[in-house]
Amino acid sequence: MIELEPAQSLTPPRAVGAPYSGTVAWAGLCRELYRYDLRNFRIKKDLADIGFFSCAVLRSFLFGTRLVSLPFSDEPGLWLYPGVSLTPEETGALRDSLVSALDALAAETGAEYAELRGADILFSGGGQDPRFKAAAPYLRLVLDAGRPYETLRRGFHSNLIKNLRKADKTVAVAETRDPAALGAVYGIYLRQMRAFGSPPLPAAHFERLMREGLGRLFTASVDKKPAALLFGLTHANVFYADVNAGLPEFESFFPKVRLFDATLRLACAEGLRAYDFMRTRRKSGVYEHKKKWGGGEEPINYYFRVYSPTARPGLDPEEARFSLPRAILKRAPLRLLAAAGPLIRRHAGK
Repeated sequence: MIELEPAQSLTPPRAVGAPYSGTVAWAGLCRELYRYDLRNFRIKKDLADIGFFSCAVLRSFLFGTRLVSLPFSDEPGLWLYPGVSLTPEETGALRDSLVSALDALAAETGAEYAELRGADILFSGGGQDPRFKAAAPYLRLVLDAGRPYETLRRGFHSNLIKNLRKADKTVAVAETRDPAALGAVYGIYLRQMRAFGSPPLPAAHFERLMREGLGRLFTASVDKKPAALLFGLTHANVFYADVNAGLPEFESFFPKVRLFDATLRLACAEGLRAYDFMRTRRKSGVYEHKKKWGGGEEPINYYFRVYSPTARPGLDPEEARFSLPRAILKRAPLRLLAAAGPLIRRHAGK
């Protein structure tokens, strides 16, 4: 028998085997910085704990009430402990138990839909489930960092090699885990988000993850002037290149390319098993660049359980309804963007 049992909080012993989104640090980010109502469940099989499920109740005057597992991440909010495997029948029982838990939570909160990100384990061996709508709006590109760096470099696109040779001569890369250092380069991130017409994450998001030991900040400089940054996460022997931003006036020096290369070298040197370029949209400019590093494609599947006939699940920024907000954000003064943008991101939970 498999069932979900409500749990007060995620504690370190129960974080075993969790992705970074299932760590105590991420729970603190959701609860304390974004003030989300985080709900946790133990997954039990014959009364023994075998895993964990966590989701946030997002109540927003902009986007309505939703259940999201888990905000600001495409890693799953559901995982099984190492060594646990389920038969197809048990996987089906887990889906049944999860549906019951989500339905009860939706009835309590008035949620329009539930959004499960990356929860592929729910559907392994069982095919599609008509109770969920599936979508794969993004994919990730992942390199095997367990191989020597020089081996990986041979798979780089020739343009990358050419650009790296130039960047190596002019761009200096430094790492810091001091949250106070973010202030010197946060403006670079703001300027790039304005260029995209996207609401930025607050500085406190990055600073908190650095304090918790998940986040690492890498900066690239040209003639000692900050030119680009890369904010990475390191967890479970994986390096996640979470945020990469640069100033357009330094693009000809390729500081962002230099940052990817430097952190990939670092991942190999530290014995990490993978380097994750994080999510991207197929055939976009960002996708075309990341593909040149030779990483394998992995789809990021989203699963939605819809409760309201008027719900519009997903909050895809490419939707036409977001065209005007994007145009406004592209013209916003940086101070306004820094103040209003994080509020929008909080309500979106993406």
